[in-house]
Amino acid sequence: MRSRLISAVLIILGIASGLVGNYSNSTPSSSKLLPPSFAFAIWGVIYFTGLFLAVQLLRAKVQPEGVGVILISIGYFLSGLWIRVDGHPVAVAVIAVATLASNISAIYFLNKTQFESTFLNLISTFPGWITIATALVIADAFKISTSSDAIVAIYLGASLAVAFVLYKFFAPLYGYLGTITWGTFSLTFSKSSLGTPGFLVSLTAFALSIVLLIAKWQRRNSLKSNF
Repeated sequence: MRSRLISAVLIILGIASGLVGNYSNSTPSSSKLLPPSFAFAIWGVIYFTGLFLAVQLLRAKVQPEGVGVILISIGYFLSGLWIRVDGHPVAVAVIAVATLASNISAIYFLNKTQFESTFLNLISTFPGWITIATALVIADAFKISTSSDAIVAIYLGASLAVAFVLYKFFAPLYGYLGTITWGTFSLTFSKSSLGTPGFLVSLTAFALSIVLLIAKWQRRNSLKSNF
């Protein structure tokens, strides 16, 4: 019971911190890797799923010994801490990397459990978005996002390649890949991207993610038809 309670509290604290963050005072960004505001609507799905998990933990519907549950709870807590250090790029980058490591590890372990498929796909939107966000805050912390268009494009390509590697080996789920698709779509059609080499990079990644989603869907249907 104690493990469930701690995990639920970590999730709730993280979500509460994110919801009451002082976003209105954020400094205008000159980043060339800036998603449009609609992209952040994904947090609605992430927070809803987190609250559902917290309720299930309090109702003793989730195994307390599951390391994946503990790690995803830590991920939610760290995401709430993230907004508390806004304005300190290096601190944000460090917390972002820690959040990503926690979330990717969580999904890796949860994917080996008997978690219900729909819920697991929903919860995997969290590490999916954190993968994109971590790349962007690292770019800001080390001033890559304000470098030349060529450097920005190379960095973006490398970051998205990492995202696809994580999908392949750690988070082979619709939710994760779907969120990468959402992220690359938003980066492709952001004002800071249009007319730059980064546009072609993000557009290519968006197209690849669509192809991977279709291939995954076809494999699933093929497996069903064999039973």
